[in-house]
Amino acid sequence: MIRVVDRYLLGELFKVLFALLSAFMVILGTLGLVKLLEQAAVGDIEPSLVLPLMGYQILHFLARTLPPTFFVAVLVVLGRLYRNNEMTALLACGVGIGNVYRAFFVSLVPLVLLTAWLALWVQPWAAARMELTLAAQRQAAAELAALRPGRFNEYSQGDLVFYVEQVDPRAHVMHNIFIQHRRQGRLGLITALSGRHHFDPRSGDHYLELEDGRRYEGHPGQADYRIIEFDRYTLRVGEGRVLLPDARSTKPSGVLARSPDPADRAEFQERLSYPLSLLSLTLIAIPLSRSLPRQSLYGRLIFAFLVYFTFLNLHTVSVSWMKKQVTPEWIGIWWVQVLLVSVAFLAMALDSAWLRRIRLKLRGLRGWT
Repeated sequence: MIRVVDRYLLGELFKVLFALLSAFMVILGTLGLVKLLEQAAVGDIEPSLVLPLMGYQILHFLARTLPPTFFVAVLVVLGRLYRNNEMTALLACGVGIGNVYRAFFVSLVPLVLLTAWLALWVQPWAAARMELTLAAQRQAAAELAALRPGRFNEYSQGDLVFYVEQVDPRAHVMHNIFIQHRRQGRLGLITALSGRHHFDPRSGDHYLELEDGRRYEGHPGQADYRIIEFDRYTLRVGEGRVLLPDARSTKPSGVLARSPDPADRAEFQERLSYPLSLLSLTLIAIPLSRSLPRQSLYGRLIFAFLVYFTFLNLHTVSVSWMKKQVTPEWIGIWWVQVLLVSVAFLAMALDSAWLRRIRLKLRGLRGWT
């Protein structure tokens, strides 16, 4: 019977968890998409970069989204079981609250491992990809703004000579382009009516996408001289010149752990706190979700949210204090986790069966006297 109950509880838990996580991801993705579309509309970023940046943003925040989502899922599932008297029936059949803890903590094993992987590896990788893409976009915009229309611009020590009659900085479009480039001793000329700059975030290379033009190769009068007309032609003009970002959020977790900087170690401890928060929040969610049939919907749900937001604010304060060296390094940000676990054990003690029996006996003694 215990295994049947475990499967039932885990099935209900993961259904609610998946629904809540999907809703949070949709909200987060929508907010990020709106902001990115605003930047693309004013020309700050290329429209083709909107979806990749939104994906990186979701991956960056996924690790810190899992603990509160699981916390709410536990509250919703157990609150519904108490309200529908299902938990009362389970307790009457000999399924104790310890079995509920066991079922939920079995589900925590893969979630803790997943959250640790997301926080320690995926989160800094996604932040680095965002910074690289945005840095390349800013560099491309700066290079485009540095082009002086109506004058010859020389690059790559004279191997690339660039002439643009007109530049539209808002649309990032160049008009009436002339390019002379030299590769492996061969001289080539390209003319085009328009063109755009393009950056490949994977390789870090810069390209020019030219439209409606001609390409001339070889020496006039010789047999190898060619004239080729094209509708679209791509020319690489730079190789991986974007510097790696140095933001703390983009640093690998191993680098942060070995760093002597307290701010770096605070960032590392903050990443570690996400999988640990799953354990501490689950400990406190189970006793806080208990309600009586006559109580309002989900009983202590509002109080549970107050506990979570208090924990969230204290967590933010602890990270700030560690960066400013207000708290000793050996305490770090772990005092918030210890405080939450202590509150969880206090809530479990107050909610335990033996304490309820003592309260009933005390009430009986008062009535007898």
